[in-house]
Amino acid sequence: MKLKSFTYLVIGCVLLIYFVGCDSFKKSGLEQLNTKQTLAQMDDLLMQLEKLDITECNNTDKVVTINEDIRGLVESIRNPTKFDSLVDILVQGNRQINFVASKDRQFGVFSWQTKMDCLGNQIKNIALYKSNGRVEASSLYGSPMLYGEISQTDHNREMHYTLRENTFKNTSDVAVKTYKISNGYIEETQIPLQELSYNKK
Repeated sequence: MKLKSFTYLVIGCVLLIYFVGCDSFKKSGLEQLNTKQTLAQMDDLLMQLEKLDITECNNTDKVVTINEDIRGLVESIRNPTKFDSLVDILVQGNRQINFVASKDRQFGVFSWQTKMDCLGNQIKNIALYKSNGRVEASSLYGSPMLYGEISQTDHNREMHYTLRENTFKNTSDVAVKTYKISNGYIEETQIPLQELSYNKK
């Protein structure tokens, strides 16, 4: 009797592990599919934007609407798993939108050409960062630019994320901005140049 009860217990545990594993696999697959759909929508909107004629400030309303739609898609990414899936896909390239992410997957930035030249806004930056089990979104203040790299540096027991401009300029002329996540928000900060991780290589 004890042997039979033990056998049933083992079988029950095996089945539980199997179904939980299958459920996790299905969720992971759905999450990746959802992420691909989001990126496909972004690509489609950016292609629509590219086709618009903005000479003499034509199509301003359409340009603004498309940029708002892109911003809405970026800011809809609030799940850490979706963010990680996003990083996995975007590092492969072949996307219309510019995206860079830190190695620890805690911080990433979307950038794109807005074509809102008539409104004095040629590039838009939106940062995504993990905080308290969620992904938060924030605009980056200051002059927007296309970023080509994020490096991370542990300084005074806080992780700092340094964004470098995506450009062919000489290294000394490249724009650099550093941010940290503090109390659920990102804030621009500064650390000594010699402490930056890319200067230690």
